[in-house]
Amino acid sequence: MSSQSRPPNFIIFGEMGVGKSSLVNLIAGDQLAEASSGAQSCTLQSTPHSITLSDFQLNVNLFDTVGLDSPTMNNAGYLDALVKAHELIVSLQNHGGVHGLLFCIKAGRVSNTMQQNYRLFFEFLCQAQVPLALVVTNLENEENMDEWWTKNKAHIENSGIIPVTHVCITTIKGYKNAYEARYLESRMKVIKMLRELGNRDVCSVEVSSWFARMCKKLREFLVPAKGLRNSRQKMLQMLTKRCKLPKEDAVQLLQRIDAPDE
Repeated sequence: MSSQSRPPNFIIFGEMGVGKSSLVNLIAGDQLAEASSGAQSCTLQSTPHSITLSDFQLNVNLFDTVGLDSPTMNNAGYLDALVKAHELIVSLQNHGGVHGLLFCIKAGRVSNTMQQNYRLFFEFLCQAQVPLALVVTNLENEENMDEWWTKNKAHIENSGIIPVTHVCITTIKGYKNAYEARYLESRMKVIKMLRELGNRDVCSVEVSSWFARMCKKLREFLVPAKGLRNSRQKMLQMLTKRCKLPKEDAVQLLQRIDAPDE
C-alpha cells in the first residue's frame, strides 16, 4: 500500500490526567480508550487506535502515549522509556510515518513537566519536523471556549510551545449531558483539524536515526548525571534483549549516542 493511500498517523501526548484517552474517545464517538494508571504505565508507552468515521470521511491511526509525569527520570525509568520509544518508532515506520502531534493540555499555566513533555515528543522524538497541534481541554465551563486561546496565546508561545494549529475543547458531556452541545462542537473541531493535518505531507520515520537521537537527548536533558553511573552495560542489555537489536547494531548505536553532536 502506498503512503498516499494509508490513513494518516497522529501521536497524542501530554501529561497524565490531561484527557488523552478521552480525546481518543471524543474523536471515535465511542469508548475505545481507557485512562492509564500511573502505577502500570511507562513513559512513551503507546496504544494504537484505528478509527474510521464514514460519516465524516475520516480514517486515522491514533497513537495514545504515556507522557512524563515529572520533569526528570531516573536510570531505570530512562531504560524503560527507551524500550517503549523503540516500539513506537518501529510502529510509526511500519505505518508509513507520522502526520502530526496532538499535544493535549489542560487549561491553566505552563508547568515544567508540560514543557518537558513538549521537548520529549516534538524536539527529541520528532526532531521538530512534525506539525504540532495544541489541544486544550477542560474548557466546558468557559463562556466561549475559543477565547481561552486569545487570552493565553502569548503565555503558551513565550514558554516555547508554538503550535501550527490549536483547538479549545471539552472531552466530557457532564452530568445529565449538561455539556453535550459543547462536546459535539468540540468533536467537530477536532475532526476538522485532523482532516487538515492529514492532508499535509507525511514525515517519514527512520528507526535507527530517530532512536539514536531519542536515546541521546533523553539522557542529556531528563536524566540526572548521577543516575547514569555504570549504565553502558545496562544499555547494551536493554538494546539487545528488550529491543531485539543485534549486538553489532547495539554497539554502533551506543557509539552514536556517545558521539558529540555534529
